Amino acid sequence: MRLKTFRVGPYRNVLDTKPIEVDSQITVLVGKNESGKTNLLHALDGLNPANGPRGFPTHDYPRWLQKRHQRSGEFENAHAIDATFALEEGDVTAVRDALGDGVLLVDEFSAFRPYNEDGFTVYRPDVDTRKAIEHALGELDVPHDGDLGKLRERLTAEAAEVSSDETPTPAAATAALALKALESVFGTSNEPGHIAANILRSRMPRFFYFDDLAMLPGTVADIAPLITALEAGDLDGLSDEDRTAARLLHMGYAGEDVASIDYVQRKAELQAVGAELTSDVMEYWRQNPSLRLEIDINPVEETGPNGTRIIRRELKLDVNDTRHLFSNSLDSRSSGFRWFLSFVAAFAEFEHDSDVIVLLDEPGLGLHARAQADFLRFIDERVAAHHQVIFTTHSPFMVEPAHLERVRVVEDRGPAEGSAVEAVGGGSSDPDTLFPLQAALGYDIAQNLFVGPDNLVVEGLSDFTYITVMSDHLRSLDRTGLDDRWRLLPAGGATNIPTFVALVGPSLDVTVLVDGGELGNQKIQNLVKSGLLKDKRLLTPASSPKDADIEDLFTDDDYLALFNAAFGKSVRSSALKGKDRIVKRIARAEEEFDHNKPARHLLHNRDTALGAISEETLGRFEALFAAINSTLR
Repeated sequence: MRLKTFRVGPYRNVLDTKPIEVDSQITVLVGKNESGKTNLLHALDGLNPANGPRGFPTHDYPRWLQKRHQRSGEFENAHAIDATFALEEGDVTAVRDALGDGVLLVDEFSAFRPYNEDGFTVYRPDVDTRKAIEHALGELDVPHDGDLGKLRERLTAEAAEVSSDETPTPAAATAALALKALESVFGTSNEPGHIAANILRSRMPRFFYFDDLAMLPGTVADIAPLITALEAGDLDGLSDEDRTAARLLHMGYAGEDVASIDYVQRKAELQAVGAELTSDVMEYWRQNPSLRLEIDINPVEETGPNGTRIIRRELKLDVNDTRHLFSNSLDSRSSGFRWFLSFVAAFAEFEHDSDVIVLLDEPGLGLHARAQADFLRFIDERVAAHHQVIFTTHSPFMVEPAHLERVRVVEDRGPAEGSAVEAVGGGSSDPDTLFPLQAALGYDIAQNLFVGPDNLVVEGLSDFTYITVMSDHLRSLDRTGLDDRWRLLPAGGATNIPTFVALVGPSLDVTVLVDGGELGNQKIQNLVKSGLLKDKRLLTPASSPKDADIEDLFTDDDYLALFNAAFGKSVRSSALKGKDRIVKRIARAEEEFDHNKPARHLLHNRDTALGAISEETLGRFEALFAAINSTLR
């Protein structure tokens, strides 16, 4: 199952976030320091932690409300965390195998965690009790009204009936068989919904939380507790950093080999661990590719009570820099490298366990901007391939401008409201909160301007959105999208395009996509006449109508679906008169509207919206991308 939404509060400085939608792959929580981002992750982790059980003690309740809510009774019913999961095929199959086909009536599952209680509680999913009973009875012909408790009472009475010779009557024999059949499926429970809940409860993902406190140290003074924990398969009693060290050893754990007194045997095992971890890290670490992790366990002799000789085994983690020909302790390396290496070591245990959701608190703060981009690539390629990922950040370099639909903005609105969480554009106007997003967009535009030699200039953000989303979709279908060499630049309107091209045209190759109505713009035509823009590199979205906008690449029905969803309307194509641009036809039938809003709807709901896009629309965008790509040198 996959996390669909979660709701936090009352918890610490969070009163009630309302349901927070989670991306199917990566969700990014962006906000200032002390906005509540970490508290959101802690609450999620506490629901079903992979790092060992922990509860929600009373002192985590908002202090300024605790006593008042204890007096009013609100505290007793408070949930620190609620979460809803979308069921996948395996989850539905598990319930079906136990209770029968068609018994489960829902496609999602919810759980919550109150204060001062062990474990989490689940909401019983809706089930068809009648079908569950019929599945349990099989071919036995036993009438019932769908009430399992009443059926058991009746069958128990019937099973006790005997004939004159004190042998069970045929009806009693059938009743006994039916009771046995019911017990084999339901046990002693009279609530199939409770059984379904327990099945789904056992399948609920665990949460793996990682932050700076779990970074590997350069030295672990005594590995005996680590070895004991590995042998017992229980790391709960270890500190955060010791737990990561144990997981590092577990990457190549082979019984006593890892701590053997035989130097060759021990060295071979530890070199294997170090080589694997180095390989995994260096695939994504481009700041200094000459680093190699060296692991060893040194016996340290000490004198114990009464002069006894004690051998303590010490774990040493060194980094060999082959470029500068020296080695030093992991503690002496940059915090960014330590964080990256530590996370890879800690994550190795869960990499192939898809029933784990990864929570990262401020990952890569010590990483250079380019290294943060490498870490994002690691998340995309290695982590999100099998896991949902939720991470917090206030770094613009940890936000992908092409995936702003993954971002949730976190803002502390004071004691009256607590921490609030919104999608991008959902309500926050605090410039400090929005700064990472603004900086990410600014950085992306700067990179597009000064890094890429091939630049596609479009009029505005809606063009940028439609082209980016549709190109990604077509490429996911193995069809023609924009070539990777293009840098997509929104100019902020057709009037800005001449100045834009005049500035960048002399040093960079530029193709311009403008609405058909702008072809007569004298300043744009002057770009061609002056040689700043080749005629073949001035394109329009479509040939029909003559003044076609980017929106005209959609069929009328496809664009109306976006328009209706964005504005909560139900306009039909039959209501549109004329054959000019669709935005003009809609404006005549309704009123002038914000053209960016349907584009934002597509961006934020791409999974559902793209599934309904027609082949004709896909073909039109594909033809446009082929035409744009043909202008590349």
